[in-house]
Amino acid sequence: MGGCCYSKPLENVQPPQQPQNQLGESKNDEVKNDDGFVNWPFTEFFLSDLTTATKNFRSDEIISENAEESSNVVYKGRLSENLGFVAVKRFKNTPWPDHEDFGEEAQEVGELKHKRLVKLLGYCCDEEERLLVAEFMPNDTLAKRLFHQKNMEWSMRLRVAYHIAEALEYCSSAGFAKYDNLSASTVLFDKDDDACLSCFGLVREIIDYDRRTTGSVNTGNVTYRFGTILVNLLTGVEIPPSHAPEMINGKDITDLMDPNLMGKFSKEEATVILNLASDCLQCTDRKSLITEDLVATLEGLQAKKEIPSSEMPKITKQQEEASSSSQQQLPP
Repeated sequence: MGGCCYSKPLENVQPPQQPQNQLGESKNDEVKNDDGFVNWPFTEFFLSDLTTATKNFRSDEIISENAEESSNVVYKGRLSENLGFVAVKRFKNTPWPDHEDFGEEAQEVGELKHKRLVKLLGYCCDEEERLLVAEFMPNDTLAKRLFHQKNMEWSMRLRVAYHIAEALEYCSSAGFAKYDNLSASTVLFDKDDDACLSCFGLVREIIDYDRRTTGSVNTGNVTYRFGTILVNLLTGVEIPPSHAPEMINGKDITDLMDPNLMGKFSKEEATVILNLASDCLQCTDRKSLITEDLVATLEGLQAKKEIPSSEMPKITKQQEEASSSSQQQLPP
């Protein structure tokens, strides 16, 4: 392999000083990371470096939550004292017997740069071992926040939907329309608490999704999976992707909503999200709905005032009473 790939021991290594912007300047090329990886060139790592970084792949360094990837594990690691933490994905059932195929596919993903996409820093091939190395996102996954902590406000849910749609639209426009196992577990939060899409799912395993599907709808399809995430955000419930349609079909928006929101959401905005989810869950492989229009719709919801619709009548009444009272107290 050529290009900017290289392999060297990481002892006392310093971050590169010159940026390696392979996609040109744009507002989407910003990388929010202060840990030394902003200008890091795509790297072929030694297995010994990653073994040391993850403390010999110790079980208490495991950070993966996705049950669908139980055969593959993601570890937290640190390359050296000079650098920040990284996430290391180790494939147990190696889907790439060929070293060059794996390296080339990883390098293509490593060239992607977007503020809503976790940066892929490099990879490792060592005999039967296949590993990927990415930035470490310090603020948990959407799955943990939504299904376990259960304290995500409505405005944050809208922001997550918008950010992930941004990332998927960018990937699609860059030629990466497919993504393995998109779910709430592959949505991560960076140091600024913004949602980012894991880059690991873009380096695709060899999976026959057709065997998972019935009829014309493919539950492994990116758009379908995004619809499932929208259902997660509405309901706060963790469900298999195949159960997402029955979760929302024929349901009133008020009955559908996560009770942990305690009514503090906009019914109008929730209906928009529900309609988007319904459209996405009807998507086939021949049609993708993660478009600029969908992103624009979600972006439009960010600009609205975040006043819970359930509280609006109360606020209006209070304002009227206050206004009436002040008028009565005015001097003649």
